[in-house]
Amino acid sequence: MTDRILIIGVDGGEMSLIEKWVSENKLPNFKKMINQGTYGPLRSTIPPITGAAWSSFQTGTNPGKHGAFNWFKRREGEYDAEPVTALDIQEPTLWRILNVFKKRVGLIGIPVTTPPEEVDNFLIPGLLTTKHAKVQSYPENFIEHVREIVPDFKFSPKEWTRGYDVDQWVDEMVEDIEKKTRLSKQLMIEQDWQFFMAHYMESDQVQHYLWHELKESPRHILKIYQAIDKAIGELKDFIDEDDLIMVMSDHGFGELKYNFHIDTWLLNNNYIKLKNNFITQFKKLFFRMGITKEFLLPIGEFIYPSLRKLGIVSTAVDLASNPMLDWLFISSHNVNWEKSLAYSHSEIGHIFLNIKGRDPQGVIDKNEVEVVRDEIIAKLKEFKNPFTGKKITTKIWKGEDIYQGDMAKNAPEIVFIPDDMSILGKGAYQFLSNKNVSKSQNQTGHHRMDGIFFAAGADIKRNGKVEGAHIMDIAPTVLYLLDLPLLNSMDGKVLTDIIKPEFLNKTQQVVVSKRDIGLEKSLRKNIFKDDMENKKDRLKGLGYIS
Repeated sequence: MTDRILIIGVDGGEMSLIEKWVSENKLPNFKKMINQGTYGPLRSTIPPITGAAWSSFQTGTNPGKHGAFNWFKRREGEYDAEPVTALDIQEPTLWRILNVFKKRVGLIGIPVTTPPEEVDNFLIPGLLTTKHAKVQSYPENFIEHVREIVPDFKFSPKEWTRGYDVDQWVDEMVEDIEKKTRLSKQLMIEQDWQFFMAHYMESDQVQHYLWHELKESPRHILKIYQAIDKAIGELKDFIDEDDLIMVMSDHGFGELKYNFHIDTWLLNNNYIKLKNNFITQFKKLFFRMGITKEFLLPIGEFIYPSLRKLGIVSTAVDLASNPMLDWLFISSHNVNWEKSLAYSHSEIGHIFLNIKGRDPQGVIDKNEVEVVRDEIIAKLKEFKNPFTGKKITTKIWKGEDIYQGDMAKNAPEIVFIPDDMSILGKGAYQFLSNKNVSKSQNQTGHHRMDGIFFAAGADIKRNGKVEGAHIMDIAPTVLYLLDLPLLNSMDGKVLTDIIKPEFLNKTQQVVVSKRDIGLEKSLRKNIFKDDMENKKDRLKGLGYIS
């Protein structure tokens, strides 16, 4: 019987790279995981975006239930977007369920865990936790102990721009991996736990910015994977033979060449209308001339090192999104919402309709939704990438075809994934470009649908291969392996294919409701309401929005 479970999150882990480097004996601990357990692809959410995927992992449910469809949501009563936080997750997390059954947890760096919820033991949040956050751990003073172990602990890696030396940036991330591993080992020793998870963001970041190196020398990406491989080996040494280890990612990775600017496309197709006032017309003139945030980005990266030293900016992207320059650029404030039919607040591919009764200045009657939606979908299906002449997407869904649950009312009406995912649908932050499609400037890699999953332990099959695993399946599988009930609200399934027959024969799947275990009401306590602008800046710096 499994006593404890350790999960290592490798953000953006890409199976094709791991299998290649395992075959070349460059990742010995991944190789051991393959030989000693079961592995295979892990399907992500549609679209494969970090905020939605890790939230689905935490809850075992689809975004229509937990409520995090992307990194962003529309601010209540406005058309501006604000970052999704842990407060937006409307389903019980895996660790909250484990606590109900007296299982203690230790959590380090998992995305969408800020602000930190109350847990039995400790939670150190991950991405979007800023140095300005009022509370940086649970318990509130636990972060002080963390910094006793690792004085310069980072919640997520430093962002990269062309102003940084690549070798230095990658070396810093390797050090960050080593420090998080040292912290994890210390806490695994001194804390009582039955579920422990450490998440590494560095693999995601190095692939976003340096994927192009794979065509020649992948040394920087390999260096990060080798650092994580070493971490897997070291953490695995701190568990017993009756314990279980899983290694997983939220999505995979691949090449990025182009950006499809969703809001610009909607503007050019008359689904977005701009105001006629002087300020908007002035901005529109610059927009037509090509003086956009995308245009300023290379300039910003050129002068960035000096300005950073002076403390004027924190990231090169700040130069293209600085409030002092915002008067130059079209934004949601320049949109005539009373005449606009659609908009996007997402990366990869979400489109919302401006519906009466839901949106602040909605214009589409509910009985007109299907007509407008079908028209946009038809145009999307015919739209071609001007650089390749190929259609951008035929993989288009209506929101209700993907999202089911109480929070599905907040879902986008249209969801799409580019057929060739080397083009990225961008619509998370205003009008970045005056072109429908442009070449990607500062990123050469982006997400793919299939991530990674490895499992090994006393109750796991050896030399096995898993097929059809989904990120929503991890939470119910963890509960089952610890001989605990599953929630009937979970969309994920137990990955029985990875488990030894003798365990399956003696362990029944028990299903309960949230009400049965007292989790039907408030799931989060708002320990603090962090500054949303700080979170926006963090997303911009890490390349999730522009």
